[in-house]
Order: sequence, then structure tokens, then C-alpha cells
Amino acid sequence: MPVPIALLVDDPTPVIHLYRHHIGDIHGESIVAAGGKELVETIPNAFLDRFCAVVEERGIRGKFSIVPSPMGRGDVVRGLEGRDPGLVKAWMDTVKARLTGRMDPSTGSGSNREARFDFGPEMITHSWAVDLATGGLLKESEHDWSQRQDRKTLTPYIARALSLLKEAGIDASGVTSPWMFAEKVEKEYAAAIAAAQMQVYGRKLSWYFLQLSDDRAVRPSVMYRDGESTVVSIPACSDDLLWDTIWKHAGKDPAVVAALADKYLTADGRGGLIREVLDGGGWPIFVMHWQTLYSNGAETGLAVLDTVAERVNHSLAGKVEWMTCLEMAEITA
Repeated sequence: MPVPIALLVDDPTPVIHLYRHHIGDIHGESIVAAGGKELVETIPNAFLDRFCAVVEERGIRGKFSIVPSPMGRGDVVRGLEGRDPGLVKAWMDTVKARLTGRMDPSTGSGSNREARFDFGPEMITHSWAVDLATGGLLKESEHDWSQRQDRKTLTPYIARALSLLKEAGIDASGVTSPWMFAEKVEKEYAAAIAAAQMQVYGRKLSWYFLQLSDDRAVRPSVMYRDGESTVVSIPACSDDLLWDTIWKHAGKDPAVVAALADKYLTADGRGGLIREVLDGGGWPIFVMHWQTLYSNGAETGLAVLDTVAERVNHSLAGKVEWMTCLEMAEITA
């Protein structure tokens, strides 16, 4: 069988540049990039269209997060504070029409191809934790709050995130950790995902993305099974190799794009992260972020993704197969 390969996209949010606000609000870090230019506040809907065009052209599959209530300022159902509700709705409609691979017969939008991406919340806000009883924000991040929780407290939290996406018309088959959410209580986390998925969707098989691994033999693994529900951990084979594109404005210079693409897979298919994982017996599941793909407006990262996928399809044809997280979970389970 061809080896599964997948793209994990972290931090997508309608309109908002989530990373800018997270590092500024939560960490108090600078938002100034190269040349004194600040990180932009908005990632336009047109970028989502260009992303969809690349994944459609290259047949890329994997996971696409949606933050249900970015920074706790509204949500993807009722709208986001200070943002045009029409733009938020249009972003969500595009995601559902083009990234699921289903054609909308009423509008003709979307595609007849099979599903490309599984969806899941990156918890509720990706910033401050939410007090579920009041709806207010706590004075600590979701990352910090999660580390001392158990399945009893994590289950309703994850269920709230899933419910928001369900209300927005999204079938969320898994979840993604904002930063390293629940890393210290991972077994409780996996059990909570199972319970929350059963509660919201009646789903018995689910997945989550938390771990980054340097092990070149890395593959998904079953982290929870209770006879009725199964939860599979989908690890990435490294951190995002495009992080510098947030801060450095290299544009789409062919030499820069090729050099960054080489980190994932060289043009001859003999080098780079993907080749190393294949040679090590693992599954090349790699992560990129919405902000690294956008590259503060330069879209260097998206050009790199396009080049990497083209190389995968050419150099590794028949050796790998693009898959969604749920498909990989089914194989693993």
C-alpha cells in the first residue's frame, strides 16, 4: 500500500490574523516583523480562495482547524466582534463548499472530488480559557488551564467547541490542541474527546493533533479505546518549517521558495523531511499554520506548499497517498 501523507493546517480563522492577537494578548510579545512592518490584523477571504485552488490542483488532503470563538470575541455562528458578518459567513461557506470536496448543486460552487480535509476546533478561543458557566474569559490561557484538568472538566469544554462548529454546519471529526493543550494530561484528554464526540455527534471514532515528533518512524496511534469509542493521536513529523515566513518578507522569489520547499522534499525526491520519514518507516504528516502560509501578506508559505505538493505528486507517485486524519485513524484503529 502507498504510505499515507497528510497536511495539518493549524490556526485558520475567518478574517482575523489569530497569531498576531495571540502573541500580543497572551504572551505580550512584539508583533513587529521585518522592516518595522507590523503583522497584519486581517487575512482576507481571497487568500482562502487561493489556498483552496492549490489543494484542489494538487490533491492535498489532511486536516483544517477552525477556531470557533477566536479570542472569545464572538463566534463563527453569530459573528465576530468588529468584523463584517458577511465576510465571516462567506469564509465559512467557502470552507464547507471547497474543502469538503462536495459540490453545492444550488450554486455550482465546490468540487465533485472526494473530501479533502477533516475539520475540528482548535478549542474554543485559542487564547484565554472560557468559564463555561458564565461565558466569560478566565485570566489564563487555554493552554495553561488545560494542564491541570481531567476528563470531567475537559469533556464539556471540548463539547462546547464541537457544538459551535456543529451549529455552523461543520462536521468536526477531530480536535486540535491550541499550543500544547492538555499535554500533561493526555490520557484524560483522549478520553474527554471520545465523550465529547459521542455527546455532540454520536461519533465513535475520532482523532486529535497534539504531538510533534522527531522520530522518523512516527505513525498515528490509538490513545483511547473503551469498547465503544476509539480516539487516535495524529502526530506531526516535525514543527512548522515555514515559521520564519511570518517575519521575513521574501515574497515569492523562486530561489527562496525552492530552498524552503527543499526542507520538505527536494526536487528529485531524495532529500528533505518527507524523504527522511519515508526512509525511517514513518508517515509524513506535516504541519503548516494559516499565518505561515499567508506570510504576512507575501504568501511565501502557500507558494512553498504548492511546490512541495507538486514534488510529492511527481517524485513519489504510487509511493504515497494523500489522506485525511479520519482515514488515517480508520487504518490505525
